Amino acid sequence: MKNKNFFKINFIYFTAMICVAVVFVLGYAGVIKNEVLSSFLIQIVVMFAIPLLMYTVLISRNVKQTFKDAGFKKLSGKMIALTILIGIVLYFVNSFVADAFSSIIALFGYENLYGATTIRLTYKYLLKDFILSAIFPAFCEEFLHRGIMLFSNKKVNNPRYCLIISSILFGLMHLNINQFFYAAILGGLTGYVALCADSIYCSMIIHFINNFLSSYFLYGLYLNFPLARFVNGISTAIRSNIIIFIITATAFILLLFISFKLLTDMLRRERAKNEVKQIIQNLNLENLSYDEMQSKISLANDIISKSKISIFAQSTHTQSQAQADDKQSLQENNNLNTNPLTKKSVFVDKIFLIMSFVLGSLITIMTFIWGII
Repeated sequence: MKNKNFFKINFIYFTAMICVAVVFVLGYAGVIKNEVLSSFLIQIVVMFAIPLLMYTVLISRNVKQTFKDAGFKKLSGKMIALTILIGIVLYFVNSFVADAFSSIIALFGYENLYGATTIRLTYKYLLKDFILSAIFPAFCEEFLHRGIMLFSNKKVNNPRYCLIISSILFGLMHLNINQFFYAAILGGLTGYVALCADSIYCSMIIHFINNFLSSYFLYGLYLNFPLARFVNGISTAIRSNIIIFIITATAFILLLFISFKLLTDMLRRERAKNEVKQIIQNLNLENLSYDEMQSKISLANDIISKSKISIFAQSTHTQSQAQADDKQSLQENNNLNTNPLTKKSVFVDKIFLIMSFVLGSLITIMTFIWGII
């Protein structure tokens, strides 16, 4: 059953990537000229509606269960506040990574394929940009990558493995070399935060903040937004001296890393406290037997220990269970390595995942070649 679901999830993603590629080709060919229509098709239809329908029909059989599998779990006010701060930190991380990667590919003579596009820097287009570039992607792209490929997939695979493949696919889904690298990095960090909170809402908030601030600072320079002019002034002054730039950039990157670590630890602890609080409330409300109560207490201890909250010691039962799980996983891996039929089955399960990587990589490489010729 698990392998079948993995196969189906990969098939859903490959279908979405094919559809995105088709819309892109139609856009380049001039068949789809309207930016709003193109964004609507890619975001609402391809990355949300089609995966939602396919997942519901093929796996969950219920829309409510689909959203649950995709990690739609409520956040407390404190967790939302922490996520917003993390989103601001990751915006600056993403800006550094994007600038660095753009500089590297520019050394090969790459020119941005979208460089010739004229951007109308008015309040009207700023509002449209917020909707098309911040709101739509924050919900739809996250639903497909963090919802389907990360949260739903981690039910049948190792979470680290799901985080890696969802991040790389997120970069490849942009279908251009200029966005691939920083999108993959941002996807990995965003997915990590979502896993810390066990909620896709975190990744949606971070994605929105990143795209919102990108548009804000782009338009703000021309529309005289005070904050945008201030940040640009500081950036220009720092870049004017290479030594100051290196020192400032190093200190800033270190500060961003420390801030990200502290904030994600706080987020993980807040999540654990909320889960333990809920378990304790359930203990008071339910008429549980002694064994059931012990099981729930062990679960609470396990949550606390994994979240680095040393309020209670981890129970012996939890440690024994963890050791048993590790032994079982090792045995399963040995079986996979020794059974040729199982190896073939694993390859078949991953066929659409492999095809998604190949298709995305080919298009991304082609945009790089196109950009240097």
